[in-house]
Amino acid sequence: MTLTDTHQPRLRHGVLHLLSGSLLGRAFGFLLNLLLSRILGPARLGLFSLVLSTAQTFELTARFGVDYGLSCALTGPEADTSRAQLASTAFAALRLVQLLTGVLALALWLWITVFGGLLPAILPMDRGGATTALILIASLEALACLPWELFLITGQTRLVSLRQGLFAPAKLLGACLGGSAAGIGGALMGYAIVSAIQTIWLLRHCHTLFPWPRRWQPHWGRAWQLVRLGAPLFGSNALASLVFLPLLADVARSAGIADVGYLRVGQIIVQLFTLLPGAFAPLLFLRLRRIGQQEQAGRDSELSLRWIWWLGLTSLLLYLLVDKPLVRLFFGPRFLPSLQPTRLLVLAAVLDSVNQILHTPLLANRRTRLYAIGQNIPALLAAAAGWWLIPRMGVQGFLLAKLLFAAGPVVIYLFEGWQRYGHRLSFGLFVLATAALLPLCWQPALNGWLAASLLVPVIGFLAHEGWSLRGAVLAAIGSGGKTSQPAR
Repeated sequence: MTLTDTHQPRLRHGVLHLLSGSLLGRAFGFLLNLLLSRILGPARLGLFSLVLSTAQTFELTARFGVDYGLSCALTGPEADTSRAQLASTAFAALRLVQLLTGVLALALWLWITVFGGLLPAILPMDRGGATTALILIASLEALACLPWELFLITGQTRLVSLRQGLFAPAKLLGACLGGSAAGIGGALMGYAIVSAIQTIWLLRHCHTLFPWPRRWQPHWGRAWQLVRLGAPLFGSNALASLVFLPLLADVARSAGIADVGYLRVGQIIVQLFTLLPGAFAPLLFLRLRRIGQQEQAGRDSELSLRWIWWLGLTSLLLYLLVDKPLVRLFFGPRFLPSLQPTRLLVLAAVLDSVNQILHTPLLANRRTRLYAIGQNIPALLAAAAGWWLIPRMGVQGFLLAKLLFAAGPVVIYLFEGWQRYGHRLSFGLFVLATAALLPLCWQPALNGWLAASLLVPVIGFLAHEGWSLRGAVLAAIGSGGKTSQPAR
């Protein structure tokens, strides 16, 4: 009997756990982000955002692909059966991430202090203090990344829900308290303190999952196997992160740190649009790993794709109607320049959610070569576009690069799997509806008749597709996530 058989909950129950934690955490997180933006203002919020973006890239690099390697090694029909072997594999992964975190922390310090990279010359706080806070937060977040993956893989979805339900808002609360007392320096230190508490809690709870080996030296051969399994996924994700972090730093240098603050407003709003895909995609991956019937797996992933795409476009359409008064009410008049960046980032988030559902079956079936093509080519194009556009257009050049990166994988994956889809007409109309919303996002004050000519067909399609999806979604919920058994 495999680990998946004994510990994985049903997909529906896992989604409910993660979704409940995400709903609670993101609701509090949204309110705390609003408070933090008012406490700090655009420029200080821009520095805070640059620190968190660096920490995300640092965390992804420190994983080195072992998170995907663990997902493959500990799930599916080929998973290890011995709990001692499972413990040895997880232990090797944790030790590797800890080693890489130390190496990367040194590299980041050298990049900032010796080569003068990442941080702009003009900062709203002391450069040395900003460097220390950045390296500390990045290291703590990297050390915490793999334990969350272990909880998910072993079916501990109630514990995983604490990531968004408790610790994410707690870190923002620490930032708010620190920011109100000591400005941007206090905000960064408050965030770091709560992040340290999270890391200690995670490492302690990891020891309850397996009979861990009582030694410091891990089985490096197992760690290398995980790296080899996750190399294509890591290379693609790391390339994307390493592309956009320098581009974000270019925005801070060329347009000013306040423009990064306006982008932060968009990132806060985007969290509401990635709520469901973020909870659903990891569990869809685990479900597809367990399904032996390709036909059933295809139906599951196609329904998920239509549902997520429809929900994303519908939510974006509703947001376009109310974004200006919402930004003025929640963030204040100082953040009205964030209207266009936020709209475009939300559109990119919708495409990212679609991409996430599209590539989940590829990863579940270990088709990592196609995944690498779909992620790497748009990342390289986005890097070239951002490098050329940001000095000329500022934050708009960054946004164009972001849209190019978000749309590229969707086009590639849809083209590759087009003949296998049973709802090709729907997917074609989804592409047209997404393209029709781009002018509305780019120009908030679009001419009335032109806006109406774009909106009317989009609304008609979404209404029709929503009614079509209604029956399929209800049937899937009623089945409880069960799959039919093959005939004997």
